[in-house]
Amino acid sequence: MRLRLKKDDMNKGLQAVQKVAQNKSNNITSENGLLIKAMNNTIEFQANDFDMGIKIIVPGIIEENGEAFISNPYLIDLTRKLPSDEIEIIKGDADTQMVIKGGKLKFECLTISPDDYNEIEILENGYSKFTTTSIILKDLIDNTSYACATDDGRPIFKGTYLDVKENQMAMVATDTHRLALKTAQLDEIIETPMQVVIPSRLLTEISRQLPTDIPETVEITAVRNYLAVKFGNVYIRTRLIEGQFPDYHRVIPSSFTCTVTVDREVFTSAVERASIVAKDAQYNVINFVIADDQIHLMSQNPDYGTIEDFIPCHLEGEPLNISFNGKFVLDILKHCHEEEVVLQSKEKSPMLVQNKDNTDCVFVVTPMRTR
Repeated sequence: MRLRLKKDDMNKGLQAVQKVAQNKSNNITSENGLLIKAMNNTIEFQANDFDMGIKIIVPGIIEENGEAFISNPYLIDLTRKLPSDEIEIIKGDADTQMVIKGGKLKFECLTISPDDYNEIEILENGYSKFTTTSIILKDLIDNTSYACATDDGRPIFKGTYLDVKENQMAMVATDTHRLALKTAQLDEIIETPMQVVIPSRLLTEISRQLPTDIPETVEITAVRNYLAVKFGNVYIRTRLIEGQFPDYHRVIPSSFTCTVTVDREVFTSAVERASIVAKDAQYNVINFVIADDQIHLMSQNPDYGTIEDFIPCHLEGEPLNISFNGKFVLDILKHCHEEEVVLQSKEKSPMLVQNKDNTDCVFVVTPMRTR
């Protein structure tokens, strides 16, 4: 194999696959590493672990076809610092080393037999397929995946539920204490509904890869227990979480006695201040008393003291006295983007949070029990 690439192009390829190539939680040593493959006038960088596979096509000149399987944590740092904008990669078929040249620098890198690598299979035909844009998909992921569970108690909640039917798609995540839902419209009606649960770690990696400067078409295909995501020169295949995701519609409250409209930035600042002592106490409890067009926030730490704060709001309905985990409230507010947010709840019930003039994002947080 003999290739010539621009340094920027090689770095983009390495950055796309590096997290999967260096997956520390993967004990399958034959899967740790990346494959560089030059065949049929195409240069591919691939990485594949048990959960996720990424393939990216990079531009370059192929002088000799070939492939190399490398497991070297220093490769991306080295190529980023090469003194030349042109990189040459050389490997003989019988060689156990690959040579990387840039300027006067020469790096001889040990390789592994490509026979030990499972190439990523392109999943063309699945039971369900739809297209969207990179910006819409990233928006759905970023507004929901943070609410996934992190413990292994109930694996189904460690993923984000993708629910696509007719011309609407929804993403929802919950750890049973809070819920985040984001919806978006499709340009075309999907033929077969798609309901899958995608591990949050893998969704985060997909979000990292999605271009946001210019909307790019994303094609999503479901096949058995895998999901394929294709955009531009990138192809990602991710494992799905098996099991039944609960009916999230039943979790979203619809009956309220108290509706509050409040300035998002003012409310966020007040919760941040109240969390200063609460975050070190058990469960980060903040008490909210809503009455007379103001919110009274109170938090305490038995070792350090008590914080009280008041902010204005517009109240419709009955006064409310309720407590929440301050971190959960802040996480929600960070994903609201309008000037005002609307809070709706009733005594001892979950609170619904939405942007005032945009209902495609729905957040729910359950109250804390206090004595």
